[in-house]
Amino acid sequence: MPEEYENVVESAQDTISERHEELRTEGQRPKWLEALALTTALFAVLAAFASLKAGDSANEALFNANNAVLQQSKAVDVWSQFQADSVKKYLASSSVVLLPHVGGTVVEIDAAKAEIVKRQKAQDELKAEAMALDAETKKLAEESRVLLARHVKYALGVTLFQVAIGLSAIATLVRRRELWLGSLVVGVAGTVALIVGFTI
Repeated sequence: MPEEYENVVESAQDTISERHEELRTEGQRPKWLEALALTTALFAVLAAFASLKAGDSANEALFNANNAVLQQSKAVDVWSQFQADSVKKYLASSSVVLLPHVGGTVVEIDAAKAEIVKRQKAQDELKAEAMALDAETKKLAEESRVLLARHVKYALGVTLFQVAIGLSAIATLVRRRELWLGSLVVGVAGTVALIVGFTI
């Protein structure tokens, strides 16, 4: 009786087909990895934007702070001139009082009175200028403070986006969906920080 031989070629083809199917299903990525890639790219774009805004805000805050110091220096100079005119005005006032008692002429007394009027006018102008400079200093200092607060929010957003991107990378490597969901939470927090930066 003839022996039945196992068809080796057919068996090998079946084994290869089975292994090929196993490899195909093993290599298939979960669908959430595609969403992970999209959210990671979005977080990278938002991080770049937040970084740009943070840099702009910091630079503008520094510029305004420097201008505030400059305006304050100008105000101090003007207030010094105001004080100098005040001293000269009081010296002229003293002269008006003393000149009649020490034999001063009418011309000298009138000159002292004219000096008082001149100094008072100069003081009025200097006071208005100094107060305007003080107001500009306060305005620039406040703008600098607001811009610095924006910078802090934008920088926080950048940090949170970077953490979200890092968690996404780890989630990809270890194929843990929970880590990706955690990166979404951190990314949303970064988005909130970015939005808050715009509202300040």
